[in-house]
Amino acid sequence: MGSDLSKDAILQGLTTQFIGRNLFFYRTVSSTMDLAKKAAREGAAEGTTVVAEEQTRGKGRLGRSWINPPGVIATSVILRPEISRLLRLTMVASLATSRCIERATGLETTIKWPNDVLINDKKVSGILAESALRGQSVDWAVIGIGINVNFDSKAFPEIADIATSLSTELGREVSQLKILLHLLHEMEQVYLALRESKPIHEEWRSRLETLGQMVEVTSGNRVEAGYAESVDSDGSLLLRRADGSLVPIIAGEVTLRAR
Repeated sequence: MGSDLSKDAILQGLTTQFIGRNLFFYRTVSSTMDLAKKAAREGAAEGTTVVAEEQTRGKGRLGRSWINPPGVIATSVILRPEISRLLRLTMVASLATSRCIERATGLETTIKWPNDVLINDKKVSGILAESALRGQSVDWAVIGIGINVNFDSKAFPEIADIATSLSTELGREVSQLKILLHLLHEMEQVYLALRESKPIHEEWRSRLETLGQMVEVTSGNRVEAGYAESVDSDGSLLLRRADGSLVPIIAGEVTLRAR
């Protein structure tokens, strides 16, 4: 199929009010996050979106690199939420991505807390959020989303066992344009719901595959182990320790524990 992405095709297909309307599109960039953060610092409007078909220095969570050859859509969106809603942006992004994939392809997805989107227990999308404050308000926030659309993870031995793509799961190539347009639409719908104080965390929680499992969560130098009991409205994981105490964890890396 080859890529069907272009700036004109994206703009003509948008169904959004503001996300994606100010669009920067590239075939190859170092990092959409870096470009979006630069635009945000220079005052770009909320909803400004950077899209690339290939990143040479893509970024993942916890300082990791994100493998981004052609066929892996990279998108970064500038948002300017109220500070009380800042922690929920990764919830917005993972819920929107999960919805996007299901509605565009029919594939069933789950979310690994806090924000990896999975198909058949393999990662198909990663999400990164960065922000800057000005006093007691949010100056800017940037949400980065990478989706493995037409991508053969077996070509990369370091991720072959843990990653998948939409084309792998469907057995055919997928329109990158269709996926991107669905993604931007769902991002706006979920973000507007957040701004209107709708309980988006309930749908997000219903998609979490982490809940009900014995897990270890690594956050910096801290490691907590216990039963992943629930999440709160800001997305923090509520972990029940062996001594019965309940601890909220804002962010971290989850691994399953043998029972």
